Amino acid sequence: MLIPKNLLYTIEHAWVKVNRDLVVVGITDNLQEMLEAIEQIDLPHKGDELYVGDNCVSLVHPGGFYDLPSPLTGRVTKINPALRDNPELVQSSPYKDGWLFEMEFDEPEELEMLLDAATYTEEAEQEL
Repeated sequence: MLIPKNLLYTIEHAWVKVNRDLVVVGITDNLQEMLEAIEQIDLPHKGDELYVGDNCVSLVHPGGFYDLPSPLTGRVTKINPALRDNPELVQSSPYKDGWLFEMEFDEPEELEMLLDAATYTEEAEQEL
């Protein structure tokens, strides 16, 4: 299970890379392994308003689907266009080419609710 130390995480297996007032969001290596094969990804649209905890991405896999909640409150500024034709990028490169979307966030204090790599690792290992 690859868990980069420079990212923040949610208990629902999203990662967040902070760049000033923007964040990039993706799914963890742990989640892509649990889902086994991702067949389709339904992403939010550019300009969509997201609220922390609201489902914003749906990952279709052989066992059904997995809804990923938004890690923060804000607006989608960019989606990863490569995922339309290549959803498998989320599995082959979850922390680089398989990112999901970028967003501006409104509530900086919500960053404090995210987990560091060590805490996420502990939580993920308890699930196994």
